[in-house]
Amino acid sequence: MSAEISREVTLCAAAQLYSRLFVEQFPSVVLARVFAVLPCARLPEAERELSTRVAGQLGASQLLRPDTPILSLLGTAGAAPNWNDRQQSTGHLAIPLLSKEIVQGIPMIAQLLADLDVGLGWLDTATPIASRPMLGSSGKCFYVANAKEARDSGGRLIISAQDFVAKYKIETVFGMAGSYLDGTMLVAISFTTEALDKLAIDRFPSIIGNLKMATTGLVMSGRLYDVA
Repeated sequence: MSAEISREVTLCAAAQLYSRLFVEQFPSVVLARVFAVLPCARLPEAERELSTRVAGQLGASQLLRPDTPILSLLGTAGAAPNWNDRQQSTGHLAIPLLSKEIVQGIPMIAQLLADLDVGLGWLDTATPIASRPMLGSSGKCFYVANAKEARDSGGRLIISAQDFVAKYKIETVFGMAGSYLDGTMLVAISFTTEALDKLAIDRFPSIIGNLKMATTGLVMSGRLYDVA
């Protein structure tokens, strides 16, 4: 997988290939996605505009700045045809992480960052992403053993899209992450029809490590998105 990915010319293309290969290699994975946490200013114009609309819908336009971290969808592959084109995933294409309070209001994102040992306090600081301690511990995994029933500490369903869970018979959701030297954080999330225990999930962080190593040059040279 790493050899194929290393031949891609943008991080976006590499993430798309990774997502496709991951779904092909693990048949129980019905949806695999790769995101990066990037400052708003580094996103393509369409994603910046989407971030602006989302911030407005949340009543938090004043919080969106050029350095606001955005969870940007880079690659996606899965069972439904529209899951294989990131541009068709408008609801997840660019998710602005506007403040600690707002992120805590999105159960899956809040749990994802908590499981990856990423504190939320940095969202309310003015320091640039490169100097923020986004990835607290290597080898950490986002893990939702039972997508139909798992709840956070506030009693909310972690996977709130229960119609999606029911339709595609989702059992377990897991994710892994890695950070580049410039502070960019890479996150891979998978939804599977197989009920996986934590021991099975613990073998996956090395995969995101390989993806990160294969794409470090792309990130360091600013080759992030495909040119239309």
